[in-house]
Amino acid sequence: MRLQATGNLKKLISGYYGDLKKSAESGKPIAWVNVGIPCEIFYAMDIFPFYTENYGAMLGARKEAVKYSKFAEADGISKHTCSYLRSTYGSLISKEGPLGKLPEPTVLVETSNSCVTVLSWWRLIEKATHASCFLFDSPMVEYESTGSHLAYQISETRRMIRFLEAETGKKFDLNRLKKVVKISNEGKRLWRQTMELRTNHPSPLTGADLFTHMFPMVALRGTEQYLEHLKMLYRETKERIKSGEYPVAEEKHRFLWDNLPIWHDLRLFDELAKKGINFVTDTYTQAWGDKFMGEVALDNPIKGLAYYTGGGFLNVHIKKRFSVLLDIIGRYDVDGVVFHADRSCKSYSLIQVQLADQLRQKGIPSVIIEADHNDTRDYNRDSIIERIETLAEMGER
Repeated sequence: MRLQATGNLKKLISGYYGDLKKSAESGKPIAWVNVGIPCEIFYAMDIFPFYTENYGAMLGARKEAVKYSKFAEADGISKHTCSYLRSTYGSLISKEGPLGKLPEPTVLVETSNSCVTVLSWWRLIEKATHASCFLFDSPMVEYESTGSHLAYQISETRRMIRFLEAETGKKFDLNRLKKVVKISNEGKRLWRQTMELRTNHPSPLTGADLFTHMFPMVALRGTEQYLEHLKMLYRETKERIKSGEYPVAEEKHRFLWDNLPIWHDLRLFDELAKKGINFVTDTYTQAWGDKFMGEVALDNPIKGLAYYTGGGFLNVHIKKRFSVLLDIIGRYDVDGVVFHADRSCKSYSLIQVQLADQLRQKGIPSVIIEADHNDTRDYNRDSIIERIETLAEMGER
C-alpha cells in the first residue's frame, strides 16, 4: 500500500539536489555537514547545507554504494570503514554519481556528537577539496546537555556562526533564525504526531514508511517544503486509521528496529509484513524526535539548538539509550526487538549486546542481525529473515 506522500517525497528530494546544483552555479555558499549539525542556522544564513549521510543513503537505496566504495578502497580506504564514508568519498574523487560531479563545498562543518568516523571522513574531504573545516566539539554527556556542558555547546554554536560568517561572507541574523526555527518547530510537532499514530493497532505505517520519510527531518528543517510535506504525511497517516486501510492488516507481531535500516533492502520490511510482522517503531527515527531534537524556544534559539546538539543520540550514556528503548517499547506495545548490528555504524552497534541483555532481564525478547546499511557485499537476506521469524515464533509460544 503506497503512500501518496511518497510521490511528493521524490519531488522534495529532487528539489533539494536541484537546489544544491543551483547553489553551485550561482556561487551561493555550500556547506558539507553531518547529521548532528542543525540545518536551521544554515538556512537562516542562506548557506546550502549538503548532508553527506543523506547522499550516502541515496547511493545505498540505488544499490550504487559498492560501485563508489571501490574508488575509495582503491585510494587506500579500508573496506572496514563506514560505507557512507567510502561511497560518498568515492563519488567525490571519481567525479561520478547520480548527480554527476558533486558540487564542491565552500566550507566543511562536522560535529563529534554522532560518530568518531566523521573526524576521519571530513579530513579526507578537506584534503580532496581544500575547503576550510570547522569541528563543532560535543563531548559525551550522561543524559542531557546542562550546566557547564550546555554553556560550552552555546559557545561552540557561536564559534561556528563566526566561522561561517568569516568563510562565506554571509551575516548571521537572529530574527531570521527565529523565523526558520518557528517553521522547524511546526514540522517537529507534525513528526511527533505522525510517530505517535504508529501506536495504533494495527499501525498505519511500516518501518520502511518512516525511514523513507525522514529525509526532510534531516536536511530541510525550517523550510516551507519541509512543513508542507509533513502536513501531507500526517494527514494521510491519520486517514489510514480513519478508513481502516492498514499496510499490515493482519498485524501479528509489533517489533522495534534498532539502528539504521538496510537502505539497499527496504523491501525486507514488505517481505516480513507478509508474515504479519510489522516494525511499528525504531530508535533511529526517534533520534529526530522529542527526546533528542525537540522544539526550540524562540526567545533563545541558539541555546535551544546548542542543547540538542550537545545531547545527540550517540553521545549519551547507555543508561539514556536504554531508558529511551524501554519507553518506546511500552508506548508502542512492542513484543520484540531486532538489533541491527550495522558493520558500518559501530558507534550505534557496540552496546547492542548489553542492551539486549538488559531487555532479557525484563522479559523482552530480542535478536541481533548482522548487515551493513549500504554495502551489499556479504549480505545474507535469508539468514536475517530466518532470525526475525525465530523471534516471532518465540512470541507465539
